[in-house]
Amino acid sequence: MLDALWFRLLDAAERIRREERGDGLVNWVVLAVGLAAAAAAVVTLLRPAIQEGGQKIVNFISGSG
Repeated sequence: MLDALWFRLLDAAERIRREERGDGLVNWVVLAVGLAAAAAAVVTLLRPAIQEGGQKIVNFISGSG
């Protein structure tokens, strides 16, 4: 009787452990996708400034500006 109860408890704990790992993985994937989208938005918004700054650096290095 005790053995059956113990093994049921172990099975339940194993199931819970596996489900938590899956949920954690989903959370990390959602976080990574969100951060990638935010980075893409920032680059899109700052693209003109980045290009202008890059052109100034190229002009400075080449001596034409």
